[in-house]
Amino acid sequence: MRNRYNKKNKPSSHVAEAIGRNYSRLMALCYRGTHGNFDSQSFEDIFQEAVIFVIHDPTAAKFRTDEELIRHFAYRYRMIEFQIIQDANQLKETLYADYIQASAQTNEE
Repeated sequence: MRNRYNKKNKPSSHVAEAIGRNYSRLMALCYRGTHGNFDSQSFEDIFQEAVIFVIHDPTAAKFRTDEELIRHFAYRYRMIEFQIIQDANQLKETLYADYIQASAQTNEE
């Protein structure tokens, strides 16, 4: 699992308040439902990761209007969603030692 935000970055109260004001709009824009399991993470978990990331993002703290923040949040949400789905797919494709050994034995025969 990736560490997506730098712990040295302080959370921005301005950004947290803006996300709180626009929470229902952000959910309607980004949220895809409760179904989906990507390495034991659902779309709710992805949304939560995006909220935490944007609150700690120094770029988001520079935005002054809600529209700019919503665009930035949607971009970061899609980025995090893509990363989580790709990480889950990569774990599914991992060849384990038993599988490699079994396929090598069948090739020898």
